[in-house]
This record gives sequence, structure tokens and C-alpha cells, in this order.
Amino acid sequence: MERRCGFSALDVTGTTYLAPERIRAHPNFAEARDTYIRAILDLYEGRPALIELMRDGGRIMVYGIIMALWGGYREDDPKSLPTISRLKQTIGWFGVASPRQIDLIVARFAQVGHLEISPTPHDARMRRILPKPALIEHDRAFLRAHCLALARLFGAEAYEKPLSGDRDVLKAMRGAWIVTLEAMAKEIFIANPPVFRFYAASSGILMLMRLVGMQHAAPNAWLAVDYTDFGRRFAVSRTHVRTLLKSIAQEGDLEIDPEGRVRLSPDLLTAFDRNFAGRMSLLDRAHGTAMGV
Repeated sequence: MERRCGFSALDVTGTTYLAPERIRAHPNFAEARDTYIRAILDLYEGRPALIELMRDGGRIMVYGIIMALWGGYREDDPKSLPTISRLKQTIGWFGVASPRQIDLIVARFAQVGHLEISPTPHDARMRRILPKPALIEHDRAFLRAHCLALARLFGAEAYEKPLSGDRDVLKAMRGAWIVTLEAMAKEIFIANPPVFRFYAASSGILMLMRLVGMQHAAPNAWLAVDYTDFGRRFAVSRTHVRTLLKSIAQEGDLEIDPEGRVRLSPDLLTAFDRNFAGRMSLLDRAHGTAMGV
């Protein structure tokens, strides 16, 4: 199959890219979505130190935007410095964390060894934040999980370099990704309330991924959810799992039967697909820019 079929020309990075509606219409979409879910859960389940990066929307965006700022950083360009102020400004588009919460998340990430914080070379009053080598290595695996899904759609050869963990391509993709963040905030997060609610809860988006995977394996069936098992997998309490699911049920996005079994609504499944397709589109956009295509 030709990879460059069904493109949109509307691209803030100057590169054509696969639009979300084209990704959702692809005959291999379900396989790509399930590949993505398995890859992400394999990366995080049962690993509390890494789950901290995905704990909630605030942490997810601090992690992602720090990597994007790092990708665009050039030592000879003071405007590209990855600073706390640039981080806060960008996260403001998403509405997932206050400036005070961002400070706390950055401090925590530095404490556990994810980040290096230092005065900027040009102004000692400003703080530069850079990922440490271990976080860069983790990000290789994180982006690879996403590219595995794109490879299911358009062939592994098209994404050979990010799939192999090429550091230069990783950095270039992250640098290109930052140009798309405002579109991500408006089109993928804020415009998709059913999924956004999971981002707001501790380990919520990871739990949603597992639930979506379970529901697609048993369409329309009631799912037996072991709250203790979910808590162990995602480093939260059994009570937190139960409270989150009850809260989502009150919003009408899932049902809980008298035996405690769960069934996701069609609207929630569709919302997850929209979220996934939108993020794949932005990733393809960043990949195309990094590869110069």
C-alpha cells in the first residue's frame, strides 16, 4: 500500500500528514489500536516508577512537553531554552495542571531522577530543565509503542528509524511535536470530554486502555473488573479504582451491573478511538517533519 494516501494539507509544520479521519477509516485501524494498547500497557503495568510519568494529565503533559522542549533545544539559540516558564505556558493550553502543580511535578521528577534542573547559561535567575539519559531512553520506548501502531497501518519500513530507537530521529520528532501541541489541546483533549475525564484521575488513562482492550475482546459483554488487580497493575488503591468507575458511570460513559461488572458505552469507545487517531495523526506529522518528507 502507498503510505501517502489520503492526506490533509493543513499542517502547521509544513509537512503533509495523515488526517485523523483517514486513520480511523483504515481497514487495519482496530488492529493498530489494539497493538498500541498492548504496547503501552506492557511498558507501564506493574512498574510504579514509570507509572508516575503517566499518573494523571498533569504529569503526562509535563513529561511530554519537557521531551518536546528538549527536542527543539539548540545550545546556540537562547530562545529554544527549555525553561520552567515555557513549560508552564505550554501546559496552560491543556488545562490539566496549575502553575503550582507544575512546580510540584517538576520537583518530584527531579527528585526521582527523571530531570536535571540548572540555571540557564544566559540568565542565572532562569531554570533550565532537561531530561536525564534514563528518561530519554524511556522516551524511545514510549515513541516506539506509538510507531508500532502506525506500522500496523502503513508498514514498518515507513517508521524504521523510530522503531529502531534512533536518537537523532527521536529528538527531531519531539522537536517537531511541540509545534502541534496547541492543536492537540484543542482538537484531542479539550474537545473529547469522555476521555479527558480519565486523564484527570490517577492512572485513569492507563485503566481506560485496559478496559477498552477488554471490551473490544468481548464486544457488548459485561466485564468482570477485579479492583484489587487493577490497583496492583496501576499503582493505585482498590478504593480509587471503584470510585473512578462509579464516577464515570454517573456521567453515563459506562454501566455497572448489580454484580459489579462493567460495560463501556459506545460513545466512550468512539471517544477513545478519536483520541487515539488524533494522536497518531500528530505523531505522523512529527515523524514526517523529522524525516523531511
